[in-house]
Amino acid sequence: MSDQAAGLRAYASQRRDKASLVTIGHPSPQAVTAICERLASLSGQAWETLPLAVGEVNAAQRTSPHWGIWVASGAEGLQRAYRELKRWSQHERLPPLLVIRDPVGSGDMPLDNLVETARRFLAIELVVDPAEWLAKTRPTSERR
Repeated sequence: MSDQAAGLRAYASQRRDKASLVTIGHPSPQAVTAICERLASLSGQAWETLPLAVGEVNAAQRTSPHWGIWVASGAEGLQRAYRELKRWSQHERLPPLLVIRDPVGSGDMPLDNLVETARRFLAIELVVDPAEWLAKTRPTSERR
């Protein structure tokens, strides 16, 4: 048992310099690269994404303020994201979610309807701007 604990401590010490963005859905590699680079430039910290499926949330992930949702391009992507939000809202109380999109084609569908529908019917806050999202999810001790 102590070997397992030592392994977990070693793993955690390697990851101290990285912030994790828990993601609903499975962002494309291009979207992961783009959002991690954008968050790193805004926060000065390295980022990684941790995709999840419903029911696989551990206590540390559940308490993390850094969550996002993958929204694929097109009407189908918006519909899929709403279904995911609805499913997740039945299992978890979600923090403000960063909208993650592909850098190419991300302007093909406005997100206003999805953002408003999530807020109004599911009580979920979606944030499109990474800088605004970071300000909302930063620990209170770091806000000024």
